Amino acid sequence: MKFGTKNYIVILYFLAGLVLIFSISTFLYQYIAAVGSFSAVLGAFGNSRILTALGLSLLSAFATAALAIIFGVPLAYVLTMKEFKGKLLVETLAVDVPQTFPPIAEGMIFLLMLGPNSPLHVNLASTFTALVIAKFFISAPFVVSFTTRRFREIKQTGMNLTARSLGANPFLVFTTIFIPLSFKDIGAGVSLCWSRAMGELGGSLLFASVIPYQTEIIPTFIATQAKTLTIEALAATILVTTASTLAIISFKKLT
Repeated sequence: MKFGTKNYIVILYFLAGLVLIFSISTFLYQYIAAVGSFSAVLGAFGNSRILTALGLSLLSAFATAALAIIFGVPLAYVLTMKEFKGKLLVETLAVDVPQTFPPIAEGMIFLLMLGPNSPLHVNLASTFTALVIAKFFISAPFVVSFTTRRFREIKQTGMNLTARSLGANPFLVFTTIFIPLSFKDIGAGVSLCWSRAMGELGGSLLFASVIPYQTEIIPTFIATQAKTLTIEALAATILVTTASTLAIISFKKLT
């Protein structure tokens, strides 16, 4: 039996459909699981420990996103404009590696570097600052990568050179050409950065530890409650995934 072009297209659609079903059903199943215990799940949303963990998750994620803008955008500019020996290695270690770094290993490194036995004599373990540091390491690179890509596109057009030839200094070019033309890309990076920060677990678990009402965030709360599959764990899961999804959808509509 010979396969025609239409048959192959059907296979492509079938494979794509399987992935869609798997991804979407996985996301929706948390709500399906909550139907049988709707009242209990609804009541868990008011649990003070969950609400505090959610608040710490949101606060640390917004702090991470803000720091990613402050430090990530300038780094993207430097990576775009400056050529130096070892640039590929530096960019790989600073941008690409953190995005794929095992979070639990990240937490171990920060615990050794900035924990009780820190060679720097700075103990930030089990603090809110530890949360932000752990989230920043793996989340900020999204801002850098999106912004760098757009900055390089702008550089290729030569607009920055034209502005320089007309007397604009580098900082003016940065603020009036690079930033305005990259607003959407920076926003996309920030959106992913925030969402990734909301879901960060491994680094926070080790470095910030799990102290209820102090350093416990939604992911670490779920991790400690999931062993017994508590209603609270399900409620917390719904809260964090829904918040992240709504944030991404809202951003896409705005841009």
